[in-house]
Amino acid sequence: MFLHSKKHDSGMWFWLKKVLDNQQKRIVIGLLLALLTTLSAMGLLALSGWLITATAITGLAITAGSVVLLDIYRPGGGIRFFALSRTVGRYFERLHNHDMVLRVIAGFRGTLFRGLIDLPAHQLRSTRDSEWLSRLTADLDNLDSLVLRLLLPTMTAIGSVLLLAIFIGFFSFALGWVFAVIALLSGIGYFSLLTHKTAHISALYAEQINCARLVSIEHIQGQLELQAAHLQHSHQTQLEASLKQIGLSQLRLNQHIANAQLMVSICHGLFVIAVAIVALLAYQNTTMSGPVAVMLVLAVFGLAELLQNLPGQIGQWGKTRYSAERLRPLAQRQHTQQLAVSQLERLSVMLAAHPKVTCTMETAIAFELTAGQCLLLAGRSGSGKSTMANIMAGLEIPDSSISHYQLLINGIPLKAEQTASWHQQIAYLTQQNSIIAATLYSNLTLGLEHVDEQQLWQALSLVELDDWAKQLPKGLHSWLGDTGSQLSGGQARRICLARLLLRETKLILLDEPFNGIDGEMAERIWQRLYLQWQEKMLIVLMHEQPAFFPAVDNQQMFEINLDQS
Repeated sequence: MFLHSKKHDSGMWFWLKKVLDNQQKRIVIGLLLALLTTLSAMGLLALSGWLITATAITGLAITAGSVVLLDIYRPGGGIRFFALSRTVGRYFERLHNHDMVLRVIAGFRGTLFRGLIDLPAHQLRSTRDSEWLSRLTADLDNLDSLVLRLLLPTMTAIGSVLLLAIFIGFFSFALGWVFAVIALLSGIGYFSLLTHKTAHISALYAEQINCARLVSIEHIQGQLELQAAHLQHSHQTQLEASLKQIGLSQLRLNQHIANAQLMVSICHGLFVIAVAIVALLAYQNTTMSGPVAVMLVLAVFGLAELLQNLPGQIGQWGKTRYSAERLRPLAQRQHTQQLAVSQLERLSVMLAAHPKVTCTMETAIAFELTAGQCLLLAGRSGSGKSTMANIMAGLEIPDSSISHYQLLINGIPLKAEQTASWHQQIAYLTQQNSIIAATLYSNLTLGLEHVDEQQLWQALSLVELDDWAKQLPKGLHSWLGDTGSQLSGGQARRICLARLLLRETKLILLDEPFNGIDGEMAERIWQRLYLQWQEKMLIVLMHEQPAFFPAVDNQQMFEINLDQS
C-alpha cells in the first residue's frame, strides 16, 4: 500500500519479517478480531437502516390498504447479534492485539540484545550512554506502531473494503466490482501520497525528540559544571530552541494529518453519495428494493470510523521507519569467530611508540606472559596504563594498515571478530566501579548462573565484606541502591574484586585495583587474592609498586615502568 524505495524501508522490512516469522498466528487472529469489530459496526448500521426503511414502507403500505407481512424478528435478532459481536469483538481485539504487541516488543528486545552481544567493544564504548538509552527505550517503543498502527489497520481497511464489495456484489455485481476497484486504487494512491508528505516530517520529529532527550540528560548531569562555568543559561537556551523546533515539527505533522482526515471525509462522502445515486437508480428501475438500497448506502457509510483513524496511524510511518533504521544495525548479529583459548599458554604484547599510549615513551614495549606469572605495569597518570589494559583486554584492535601494537594469544594475533570470544576468557577490573541497580547477590553473580551462596560468602570474606553483608537487612539479597548509591567507594571496589573471584578465567587484568581502599586493608586483601590467583596470568596496573608486593624481576613477578620506557 506504500510506495517507498527499498533503500529507505529496509529497516521496516527487517523488523516486519521478524514479526511475520514469529507472530503469524497472532496476526491472523488479531486481523480476524479487527474485521469482526469493523464488520459488526457496519452490519449494525446497515441492518438497522434496512429494518427502519422496511418498517416505514410496510406502514405506508398498510395505511394504503395493502396487506403486507414483515418479519421483524430475524432482522431484530441480527441487530442484537451485531451489537453484541461489536462489543465483544472490540474487547477481545484490544486484549489480543495489545498482548501481541507486548510479545512483539519483547521479541525485538531479545533480538537487539543478542545483536549487542556481538558488537565490537570499541563500538559499544564509543556511543554515549544517553544515546544507548534513547535507542533501547524510545526507538524500541516506536516499533510498536509497526503492528498496532501500520500493519493491522492497513490490513483491516483492505479486508473491510473487499468484504463490503463482495456484500454489495450480492445485490449488484457491477456496483460491487466498481466499488472495490475505485476504493482500492484511491486508497493506494492517496495513502502513498500521505506517507510521502508526512514521512520526512515524522522522521524529523522523532530525530528532534531524540536530540532534545540527549541535551536534557546532559543538562541534568552537568548541572554543577555548567553552573561553575556560568554556561547554564546558554545551555538552557539551546535546549529551549530544540523544544521549539519539536513543537513546530509536531504542528506541521498534525496539520498534514488533519488535512488528510478532511480529504478522507470528503472522499468517503463522495463514495456514499455515488453509492446512494446508483442505489436510487436501481430502485427506480425496480432492480433493487428500497430497504436494500438504504442498507447498502449505510454499509458504505459505516466505513467512516475505520477510515477516519487511518491518517493518524499512517502518519506514524516516518517515525517508525526512522527508529527501525536506527535499530536494524544493532539487531543484525555479526559473525563471531570463536577463539581457541581453552588451553591459554602464553599472552604476548608488542607495542610500538605511539602518542596514544604515552608522550614520553621512545622505545617499543614487548613482553610475554605465561600461567603463574604476575606483571606489574607502573606509571603516573596519563602514561598509558589504561590504554595498555584496553589493548590486552581486546577493547582496542589494531587496524590492518596500522601496526602500533599487536596482541598475540598462543602466538596468534587477536582479530576484531574474535573479541567477543576473548572477553569470555578474561576477567578485567577497570578503574570505574561497575555496580548495577540491583541486589548484592545480582552484582556478585553478574553474568553467571547457578552460583552457590557459599562461594559468594567465601569471596566476600576474602575482600573483608562478609561481616558487612551479614548486617544488611536481607543479607545477599539486599538492594544496593541505584548504581550502588548506598555504598562507599571502598565497598564498591571490594564488591568488584569479589566478583572477579567467582570467574573461572586464565587471565586477570586489574587496573588500579585498590582505589578507595586504605593501605593496610589493601595489603591484607592482596595477600589473599594473590594466593587465589597464583596459577593464573595476572596483570596489575598501578601508579607505583606497593611495598607489600612481592619482589619483582623474578620468575613469577616482573615489572614494566611506563615512565621509564
